[in-house]
Amino acid sequence: MFEHEMEESRKNRVEISDLDQEVMQEMLAYIYTGKAPNLKKMADSLLSAADKYALDRLKVMCEEALCANLNIENVSDTLVLADLHSATQLKAMCIDFINNYAPEVKDTQGWSTLVSRHAHLVAEAFKALALAETTLLRKRRRLSSGGSSNSTLQSS
Repeated sequence: MFEHEMEESRKNRVEISDLDQEVMQEMLAYIYTGKAPNLKKMADSLLSAADKYALDRLKVMCEEALCANLNIENVSDTLVLADLHSATQLKAMCIDFINNYAPEVKDTQGWSTLVSRHAHLVAEAFKALALAETTLLRKRRRLSSGGSSNSTLQSS
């Protein structure tokens, strides 16, 4: 960038206009120290920056912080964020959380927004719930039929 005839080379400056100054400072602190002191309070914004600038370890740290702070009010928005930034672990945790607390989550504004604007995520959550229920039913059937699905061989 600085070696070619680009504006950054002429000005000896790189302008990054799509990040807040606080997020940029936190990201640079991470790059230089390996630590993000304000991670808990800006994990969502840092996740976006980490994804954009391919800072994979920071992205994982953000996912972990967001997972630790999931609640009924923020889980729907966090699911959208996870999907947008291909944060697979965070997305899985959000879907599990939604399925575990479905009656409470469905009454939130975030859920209403999710249903109206991100139907594919609602479908993924429902698919995960259906799979979990099917697995549970199979286990119950196995237990009620004697605990084993293997046939017993009888000697002649």
